[in-house]
This record gives sequence, structure tokens and C-alpha cells, in this order.
Amino acid sequence: MLQLHAKCLRKLNRKDEYVRTLLDLLSKSAASSVSSTASSRRVDPSALAGKSNGWLNDDEVDTVGIFNELIDYSQQLPYDVSAPMAKYFGDISVEPYVRHYEDKDGFQLRLSFRHVFEDDVTIKAAKIRLVSADSNQGKDIWLEHSEPKILKKGSVRLSLDCNVRLLSQG
Repeated sequence: MLQLHAKCLRKLNRKDEYVRTLLDLLSKSAASSVSSTASSRRVDPSALAGKSNGWLNDDEVDTVGIFNELIDYSQQLPYDVSAPMAKYFGDISVEPYVRHYEDKDGFQLRLSFRHVFEDDVTIKAAKIRLVSADSNQGKDIWLEHSEPKILKKGSVRLSLDCNVRLLSQG
């Protein structure tokens, strides 16, 4: 149903609602893809006999091209649209091992996740924020991967850099 709604919004040139609807459609498709990959069970075709047509089921929508269209339309909006990464990618983790640079101040952490869509997507940057577990500390540390990267379906690993120097207390 969302796919049909999105087509109507696009024809009406309602860009804001169109972008948000595409985000909803992609998040449902990603959740379905992540859960079906996790369970890795085969579906019995006879179990689908009573189900509605594919265009009514948002979980089974062909999302090829939608991710790139979402990016194109969102760039036409006069403001940024934020969405949590966990809705669109699977198996997100930040490896807990800090890699210190030998030739400069700073360190790296590795971000890993699974890209579940068929579309290749080029990202301009990836950022993560480290927040202190101690609520008395008000400082956050940002790490960034700032080189363009093409994400292909499957496992993705990015090294994120931070130029903050960590001082050991002792």
C-alpha cells in the first residue's frame, strides 16, 4: 500500500511526504530482509496462496531504484531529513578495538554493517559519536569516514578516524 501511496505523492509533487513515505517503505523492506536472512527459512509456496498481491504487501516490494530516488528527492528539500541507521541496515556494530596511529595523534574504530538493498549506494561520509558512560562527562567524540564509498549489497566495513588524542591517566 505504501508503494501506491508514494506514487501518488510523487505525481502530486509533495516531496516532503514522498521522502518520508519512501523511508517508511525502505525500513519495512529492510526489516523483512534482515529477519528473513536471520531465519534463513524457505517459505512453502502453498502457505502464500491466501496472501494478497505483491503490490499490497509493503514487505515484499521490489525496492530496486528506491534508495537512489530517495537520495535524489531528499536533496531537493530545503532541510535535512534524519533517519536511524538501524532501520535500513542490519548487523550494525562498532568494533571495540581502538587502532592508534603511529605517525600522528588520533585513532580509528571500525564500523561494520550489512547493506540489505539491491541498489549500490554512494555515501559521502559516515560518522559515529562516542558518548561517555559517565553522565558527568559532557564531551562527545566524533569519528568520521570522509571518503566517498560505494556500498554494495552485503557486509560493509568502514574505518572511522578521529584526531582526538587520548591521554592515559596513571
